[in-house]
Amino acid sequence: MAYLTDIIIAVIAFAGTLIGSIAASSKAQAIMEEQLRNVREDINVLSARVDKHNSLMERMAVAESKIEALERNEGGKK
Repeated sequence: MAYLTDIIIAVIAFAGTLIGSIAASSKAQAIMEEQLRNVREDINVLSARVDKHNSLMERMAVAESKIEALERNEGGKK
């Protein structure tokens, strides 16, 4: 009968350990998913900033070309 008590205690301990392990793993996974979502949001914000910067650079290149053309035309008229 003593062995049966030991086995029941061991099974209860194993079940507690298993449940605790599953709960901890689930919590860790939820935290990881939250952090991943935050990183994706940051990447989207930075990507929008880069797109905005690239658009500005393209417009500046066009403006500089037009300024150079105007300066050349103005220089030839003098």
